[in-house]
Amino acid sequence: MKYIIPIAGMACTAFVTVLMLVFMLAGAANSNADQLRSMKLWAGGLSLLSVGCIVAGIVLIRYDRFGLATIVAFVPVAVMFIIFAVSAS
Repeated sequence: MKYIIPIAGMACTAFVTVLMLVFMLAGAANSNADQLRSMKLWAGGLSLLSVGCIVAGIVLIRYDRFGLATIVAFVPVAVMFIIFAVSAS
């Protein structure tokens, strides 16, 4: 039972990462070269953040640190939500 929330957080992070990458690709159609470069850097950074947090969550679960694993698993979701909220306004 204690594994459910951290694993759900990791699944949510993976889903939100794919969703954010799709939004970035959809917006890249009408972009110039500088904007494309910036989008590639953002996409790479967000992907690395997500993969890093998922790996850290798995390691923390292995060390029986379920609360910290849950927090780490949801960090990319919070970061991407803030980025989306700022860019949508």
